[in-house]
Amino acid sequence: MRVTESLLFAYGTLLSGGEDEGLLRGLRRWPARTRGRLYRMRAGYPALVMDPAAGWVEGELVALDGPGRLLVLDTLRGVGEGSYSREAIRVASRGRSADCWAYVMSAQQVRDRRGTRLKSSSWRRLRGKARH
Repeated sequence: MRVTESLLFAYGTLLSGGEDEGLLRGLRRWPARTRGRLYRMRAGYPALVMDPAAGWVEGELVALDGPGRLLVLDTLRGVGEGSYSREAIRVASRGRSADCWAYVMSAQQVRDRRGTRLKSSSWRRLRGKARH
């Protein structure tokens, strides 16, 4: 899989309305989803484990404004330090599929950090319920 455009799949704190949305403020976004499992890590942030046989995880596709944005996000997400990995994934959006970047964890990373699998496929809905 080769990502030809600067697209990012946001599924957690980078979603519009999320705690880290300011890192992507002003960029074009539209609904998207991918196959995987969503977890809540002990520190309270989400993690996505890719799994083509799993259900859909909802999020947004974000059109990035250049490679510099990814370098900043890589640093903040701990890429290269054993936190998240930035991987090319496939998403469904607007009736088509697209290849994009996403910050994901392996199943082993989630187990090691004692993540809890979520029943919800949407971090936004989960966070919305927690606020009320």
